[in-house]
Amino acid sequence: GMMFALESKFYRCCEILFRMILLNLLFLLASFPIITAPAAFSAVVVSYEQPMAKVWQPFWTHFRKAWLKTLPIGVFNIFSFYFGLSLWQTFLAREAMMVKFLTVLFLLFLLSYNCNLYFMQEKTKQRHFFLFRDGFFWTVMNYHRTIGILFFTAVFYFLLFSWWPLFFYLIGLSGPLYFYHKVLL
Repeated sequence: GMMFALESKFYRCCEILFRMILLNLLFLLASFPIITAPAAFSAVVVSYEQPMAKVWQPFWTHFRKAWLKTLPIGVFNIFSFYFGLSLWQTFLAREAMMVKFLTVLFLLFLLSYNCNLYFMQEKTKQRHFFLFRDGFFWTVMNYHRTIGILFFTAVFYFLLFSWWPLFFYLIGLSGPLYFYHKVLL
């Protein structure tokens, strides 16, 4: 009856879950050559701006458009990733709880900043210098709104990845991005 009606919450949840799974699989497919991962990430971000029924065509259209313009952000992501790994090693080596807490806060900030660059690139169409600068300030101003999603996602991955790695392949990227997008915009 009402549970399977097109207006029901159950149907809406199934539609969102299907979209997350499809976008995650498209991201994995488009990121197969690692150099295209920034464009694939940007395409996932932009796909959440489209009407619910449209996923395939907006993803691939944006992916082709964004390939070259997302490369500088991708290079920055690589350096951020290695910087984050070195901080994580520091985190594991320290015994002081305050240092560990601040390290986790900074790593989540770095992750938020990297994600926000993709959101802002599509919204503002700025040159890269201004994008990096304004993205930093935007992240500082909105960090309090996004830290909960980032923290929950990190804990969720940590607990479930060893038990159910299929989760990552189905909604590991697109699921948290959906909620991040809803909170941020």
